[in-house]
Amino acid sequence: MKYAMMRRATSDDIEIITDIYNESIREGGLTGDLEPLSVENRRAWYLDHHGPYSILVKVIDGSVVGYVTLSPYRKGRRAFDGTCEISYYLHRKFRGLGFGAEMIGYALQKAEQSGFRVVVAVILAENQRSISILIKFGFSTSGIIPKAAEINGDYIDHIYLHRLLSESQTSLSLPLTTSPRGPEPPSSME
Repeated sequence: MKYAMMRRATSDDIEIITDIYNESIREGGLTGDLEPLSVENRRAWYLDHHGPYSILVKVIDGSVVGYVTLSPYRKGRRAFDGTCEISYYLHRKFRGLGFGAEMIGYALQKAEQSGFRVVVAVILAENQRSISILIKFGFSTSGIIPKAAEINGDYIDHIYLHRLLSESQTSLSLPLTTSPRGPEPPSSME
């Protein structure tokens, strides 16, 4: 690897971003989309990411290998303007090398610079790698929707995580325990 960088996505990146996302769809368990999306679909999605909302790409040796987004949370509901949702995807051969953590760290800095107070992540329970990385970045479990998604005949929990960007704010977080079948709701609330 000669060089690596993070930068804001351009319209020229839409096709590779679509390829990376569709790879995750085909793998299953990484997104709630079940069928690959078209470049046209992603072009419309790209246009929603302006102002404080961003699509940031990870570039290695001149090629985009992953991306992270800061997207509107509850789009159109102004009370949530201080909250964004983070999502991130890496090409399969670049996973497990620390690039996901780098992208998350960069996006959290961007979220804070953009004036967001809260960053939310909504993840399928099967995606333990992402849940673990987010927890290392200070995210807390906010809730679990049991069996919310059906993928290949299996019902999968949907996990809501959040991170407050201001150190002065506090929040209730739910403990999350994992089993071989994925996260389980806490057995008691104290």
